[in-house]
Amino acid sequence: MSNFPTRRNDLGYERASVVIPTYNRGKKLERLIESILQGTYPTENLEIIVVDDASTDPYYEVLRSKYPNIRFLRHERESFPAQSLNDGINASSSELILVCDDDNVLNKDTLEVLIDVIRNDERVGVAGPVTFYLNQPDTIQYAGAIYGRFTRITRFLFSGAKGNDYLTHEVFEVDGIANCFMIRKSAALLAHLIPSRRIPWNGEDGYLQYKVKKLGYKLAVVGRAKVFHDVELTKYSTRPNLFYYALRSKIFFHRDLDPKSRYLIFHLCLPIYLIYYLNLSIRSQNPVASMGALFRGLIDGIRNKEGIVRF
Repeated sequence: MSNFPTRRNDLGYERASVVIPTYNRGKKLERLIESILQGTYPTENLEIIVVDDASTDPYYEVLRSKYPNIRFLRHERESFPAQSLNDGINASSSELILVCDDDNVLNKDTLEVLIDVIRNDERVGVAGPVTFYLNQPDTIQYAGAIYGRFTRITRFLFSGAKGNDYLTHEVFEVDGIANCFMIRKSAALLAHLIPSRRIPWNGEDGYLQYKVKKLGYKLAVVGRAKVFHDVELTKYSTRPNLFYYALRSKIFFHRDLDPKSRYLIFHLCLPIYLIYYLNLSIRSQNPVASMGALFRGLIDGIRNKEGIVRF
């Protein structure tokens, strides 16, 4: 593991932003907001921006009234997470931005810990916590990910491990951080954010992070920062859209960001990905639609056909 300095800065708290992309999860969004407001980082130094992707959940109006100091942005039509993330980053007024999916709960000091690491090491462009399962808070879902050198298969670090004591003092470099991460706005803008019609969903955050890494920044997981993700250990979304983008976005990711030689090797490994997602689609609630979406994603990815696709 490559360690980075975590020097304590005594200059006081600086302003930071939290961007929350959300879609039809009003109650979960409220739970996340409360975990932020009850944390150790002073709320007067926080800007919270919720980007609502055309939700039909009426509870969002309740939240607008309950949290008048939170900025709510809303899409008129569902545009998928990449556009929500771009809009939130553009709207933020801080250099340090925590991006967090709405189905999470932050540990009380997570914001403070991530800010302490990223602001004290200019080499770190993205910093993220260790993600635990909310319903099994002693089990790690992942602690960042690395990509296979040739196959580019994503390997989530420490997945399924119990506890976190052995990571508490670690800050280590990864290739991507899913679900919750802090990013420098200047680095995100220099990387030109996410091409939202090309990578609308599934891997959009990793796409942005990897572009930041290619600029020379480091992506770091901070062992003493924690977030708890409200997802089952074996759960996989049954929406055909996700199967479509799972494969298309993966192809675009490596086509766009890898050297040509490495992308060609990845291309030869596509059957591995297809078999993996076929196994998941067969076990979904709608296997026919899921498999159809998966193969369409494969074909569109190979043909380099981008755009928003809905099923």
